[in-house]
Amino acid sequence: MYLTIKGFIKTLIFAVVYFLLGSICIVLSFLFNSIGVPAYELLIIGIIAYSLGVPMVFSVLYTECKGKLINLGNKLVRKELKPAEFLKHYESMKESNAYIIEKPSIDVLQLVAVAYDLLHDKEKALAIVDEMIAIASEKKKSYTYLVKCSFLYSCRKIEEAELLFNEVQKQKLDLMSRSLADAILKSDRAMAMGDYKTVEAHYLNMLECSFPKPDNLGKLIAHYALGVVYEKLQDNGNAIAHYQYCAEYGGETGMKKSAIERLDNIK
Repeated sequence: MYLTIKGFIKTLIFAVVYFLLGSICIVLSFLFNSIGVPAYELLIIGIIAYSLGVPMVFSVLYTECKGKLINLGNKLVRKELKPAEFLKHYESMKESNAYIIEKPSIDVLQLVAVAYDLLHDKEKALAIVDEMIAIASEKKKSYTYLVKCSFLYSCRKIEEAELLFNEVQKQKLDLMSRSLADAILKSDRAMAMGDYKTVEAHYLNMLECSFPKPDNLGKLIAHYALGVVYEKLQDNGNAIAHYQYCAEYGGETGMKKSAIERLDNIK
């Protein structure tokens, strides 16, 4: 969470406006009723203003603290495939003195870790994941450990990944963590274990899925993984097709460069 003075003032203005609107409407309602003029509508408006004020203020606070940064990260990392640009913005933001609140967020750090991974800086990505784990609440610990498992498998640190993954599996997982664990079994872990048919089925299903439809990053990851799978299975025709997608639509990621290199090796 990163809150600037400007963001704090904006949040404060929203709070004051809703409070004043509610107060004025309620006071006017009592005044009109005291002179025999029914004004229950003003009372209702005042109550609504009070009721909406709190969630609206929290909504503005969320937007100012991390919503804008998450939206920017999703745009640059997941949609436009420009991880270095997002990391540049994130680092400059961290170095700024314009913030009155500077507290890392799991959601933001996960985007940062993904950005480093897309640039093939896996050690830096793992370091960011460790930051996620350090700040996670008890409810989020399992999820962050699973995120680390995913990165460990992709780094081929299989023994460490297996120990952590098996330990997390013993815990009571929420819906999001169970979904992530299932995805890891079918993707990162299966790839690390050489279970290429499972990886193939998982990513083909992902590409064919209409809801939720994969974003640009999801499609890039799927095509690159399928390229690796078909290369391992010595199906060079399919491998070339998937690598060509990555070479054409890989944006400014390490996957694009790697796909081009793999294409040269195959051809």
